[in-house]
Amino acid sequence: MATASFDVLGAYARICETLTADGAPFAVKRATVGGHAIKVYAECDENVVDVLLRNESRFGPLDLVIEGDRRLTYADVAGAATRLAGWLQDVHGVKAGDRIGIAMRNRPEWFVAFTAILRAGAVAVLLNSRGAGAELAAAAADVPCTLILADEERAERMREAGIAAPIETLGPVEAALAGEGRAAEPVRVDRDAPAMVLFTSGTTGRPKGAVLTQRNITNMARNLDYLTALQVELAAAMYGVPVETLRTMMPRVSNLLVFPLFHISGITAFFMTSASGGQLVTMRRWSPAAALELISGHAVTTLSGPPLILGDLLDHPEAAAHLKSVTAVGVGGQATPRSLIDRVRQALPTATQSSGWGMTEVSGSVTAIAGAPYLLKPSSCGDSSPIVELQVRDEAGNVLPQGTAGELWVRGAVVMQGYFNAPEANAAAFDGAWLRTGDVGYIDAEGFVHLVDRKKDMVISAGENIYCAEVERVLSADPDFVEVSMFGVPDTRLGERAIAAVTLREGASRSEAEVKALARASLADYKVPAAVVFDLGPFPRNVTGKVDKAKLRARYLEKAGEPA
Repeated sequence: MATASFDVLGAYARICETLTADGAPFAVKRATVGGHAIKVYAECDENVVDVLLRNESRFGPLDLVIEGDRRLTYADVAGAATRLAGWLQDVHGVKAGDRIGIAMRNRPEWFVAFTAILRAGAVAVLLNSRGAGAELAAAAADVPCTLILADEERAERMREAGIAAPIETLGPVEAALAGEGRAAEPVRVDRDAPAMVLFTSGTTGRPKGAVLTQRNITNMARNLDYLTALQVELAAAMYGVPVETLRTMMPRVSNLLVFPLFHISGITAFFMTSASGGQLVTMRRWSPAAALELISGHAVTTLSGPPLILGDLLDHPEAAAHLKSVTAVGVGGQATPRSLIDRVRQALPTATQSSGWGMTEVSGSVTAIAGAPYLLKPSSCGDSSPIVELQVRDEAGNVLPQGTAGELWVRGAVVMQGYFNAPEANAAAFDGAWLRTGDVGYIDAEGFVHLVDRKKDMVISAGENIYCAEVERVLSADPDFVEVSMFGVPDTRLGERAIAAVTLREGASRSEAEVKALARASLADYKVPAAVVFDLGPFPRNVTGKVDKAKLRARYLEKAGEPA
């Protein structure tokens, strides 16, 4: 059993070094990609389909996804995907490199569609299933697709928006699940060919398609294996238990899927869970009571989501009775309040807590921290993955010394190929192979990263990214709005609350409800401001004429009597 004198961070560093040494399971090498030498895992699948095929071979009879009374095993999903891939080729002439959109809520059919697209050598374009019709239309225009596979609700929304691409609903997926159709052989493409496109606003308000390659995703999947091995090895060292003995004591992973599958966190949950033959439990909409029933009913071991989700569960009066199976708790989407870390520890004293930092553009996470190191360094988001190089730079691009805050730059196997058909955005984001993340932080003496601020103008509410520029652009369409600005303020439950400040033309009149309706007409519901204020103008501005949002936010908080 671990003692107070056990050197957690020292053991952690030694295990990291051992696992990644030459000849070790997670050895790292250099590979040339796009003319640049980057770090990659030496032993890594070439194509994403190989990862999925291996999981099918190892875990075929086990449940992969559960929705209500429906269960699909690994073999069910894989078998249906082979037939759907054949249908894609035979009916729509899909060939390697074609882009196929998916617009579905989290449901079993999503996994069949995703696997089929990759099996056909095509590129999965993951459309925001929560987006309004106009948003889906904009995404489909920016990243044209040969075909879009959608559930009925999304299909109707897209047709009303006038999307030109052919849209197929769930009929072909259901036919494939029923055993109909030709089974297609897997198509393998170059490891640096695109595998999927996910939408992110990056540093501007207009969502862009981040192109993630086969190499990106296979290295991401391998990195998830590394992080699991690291946790097990450290726990074994701390408690004096052989690693294999500890592995046999670990329950099968059962993951409540909270993040949407069009989000990189949802994709990560899928690959992390399936790597060990675990199951994903889906739910239609968030409800703490319903979630608790699912957790106890399916012996859920893994909970990951924004702080809001975890707070809601812990606040429920029946939480203790339903959370007994949970062994791992991860927070994503935004920083974790220290109070929540303490609450989770009190409610689930044996559960491993984890956190990290990343983004769509890096295929998920750059840094991660879990277990004992997390409790020792709760303000850190972890150390960088073995296949990532991380630097802190100033505005001029100069590397800053240890402990000094600056913009975090990233290079490595998980960094995206670029934004689809967006040369200006790519020029702004990249310096050679280095990605400017737009996040500000510093690296401490032990190599752990601490986030300080975001350069990106973004509000994170309930784990959802709300890009201020996007909302401001929509609201500014009203000619009676002289000034429009949006910013976030602290909220104990949501993390942040989005506030829209509007200055009206003299004589004009608008209500808060009218402004929200204007936003809701073009944007997803979660992007609609939580509150609208009309008494903050004229807005404070800097010397270049840009709105000084820090001062505007402070002005709002002072008038509202809220703490900063």
